[in-house]
Amino acid sequence: MFVCICNAVSDHQIADAVSAGARDLEDVQQVLKVSTGCGTCRSAAEAIIENTLLQTAAGRNHALHANDIAALVYAA
Repeated sequence: MFVCICNAVSDHQIADAVSAGARDLEDVQQVLKVSTGCGTCRSAAEAIIENTLLQTAAGRNHALHANDIAALVYAA
């Protein structure tokens, strides 16, 4: 699902960037340019980053469900 419409960045791309070593929004922005346009997606992107970091630390590799991400995007 697209999180950042301005730059066509999906939740999977954000999670992949974190899995590849990104640790915060600024790291992800260097690779994907997420939340560098209008900024509406910032909180959703940060939640995906945090969730991916937590899942990685816990040894699990499943991301937020699409409904969870949609709720974050529409709440912003």
